Amino acid sequence: MLIQCTKALLNQIGIKHSELASSGDYEQFPSSFMSWHANFVSLDKGKAIILMNNETRYPIVIYKPKKKDLFKIKELICEAISVALRMEGVRKEVIETYMAKAGEISFSQTSGRSMVAKMNNAVREIGFMQEFLDEETTIQRYISIAAGRLIQGSGTNEYFYPYEKMLQCLGIVALNKSEAVDEVLDVELYQLKIQINLEGHDIWRRVLVPSTYSFRHLHHIIQTVFDWQNYHLHEFVVGRGENERLLQIVMDDDPETMEFVNFDNVEIRKEQFVALEDIFPKYNVVSYEYDFGDSWEHTITLEKVVKSKSFQATYIDGNGERPPEDVGGAPGFEEYLSLIENKKHPMHHEMKAWAENQKERKFSPEKIDQRLKRTISGYSYSPFSC
Repeated sequence: MLIQCTKALLNQIGIKHSELASSGDYEQFPSSFMSWHANFVSLDKGKAIILMNNETRYPIVIYKPKKKDLFKIKELICEAISVALRMEGVRKEVIETYMAKAGEISFSQTSGRSMVAKMNNAVREIGFMQEFLDEETTIQRYISIAAGRLIQGSGTNEYFYPYEKMLQCLGIVALNKSEAVDEVLDVELYQLKIQINLEGHDIWRRVLVPSTYSFRHLHHIIQTVFDWQNYHLHEFVVGRGENERLLQIVMDDDPETMEFVNFDNVEIRKEQFVALEDIFPKYNVVSYEYDFGDSWEHTITLEKVVKSKSFQATYIDGNGERPPEDVGGAPGFEEYLSLIENKKHPMHHEMKAWAENQKERKFSPEKIDQRLKRTISGYSYSPFSC
């Protein structure tokens, strides 16, 4: 495996010019797939090594490496690539085959201007996505998933997503098949039942979610399957054993979220850095609260674990219509139902008109699955049924 380094990175890892391999022709497949460009850069939050695969332009980030990390840079790079691919649901055997065929790491200078320009673009994109940089870890787990889904151009009016091209190339190199993306993947899915805790009402959704998805992804999924409008704050809570502190998994988009947290009584973690597999199946039940005013509490239960060749969330079934947004919590919901059912009430038509933009829209299972495909990149409520 060839790591084509900028001068800044070569200086950091202490590679002398006489120790460099020839950069050769690593822009043509399959050699291009066995090589990565790498740079040592300053981001707003700290220093980072950014790797970009020559063929697929899939990015990987090693964040705030210490001196001891630089002494074992080869091992660190191999681990970072393996971790990123595993987070995408790639089979362990496929990763091992790719690493074996790529061979031992050697270092060279960067190649032509074209590859340097592509690497600079990868650095720029990472710079725009620093919310996914986990201060607590060196090998970043989630920024590759996010950045790998930014569309790239090839210069010949052809466009592609790095993660898709990465899976295609892994199939060719590791399995010797041109159409083998499903065989590349071995995804562990959690079957989750998500129920709104509302007395007298049976409102729930059942979904399959990849175990490496983060709790931020799960938030997007919950918003999607209930058609919540994502207008309010939220948090997850994990009730642990008697000798363990309560675990709150929180968003940090709004300063108020962190400002009022009691760090003495609970452990706090940010949702974009916590994988579902970090919590499940050790803890089978997690609480999710959306809208701290209306306080819509959901109970998330792990029902079973299944294997799949698809790295995406899927809707299974559900029951009941969720309460309208901003209806006033449980008491307001009961009042709303009473007014809607009583056509003679003077506020019936007014309430019905208000609810048109607040209640859950009806989507087919196929439409829900289509919307769920986009939750890995985020969730923004649209008034249009798309």
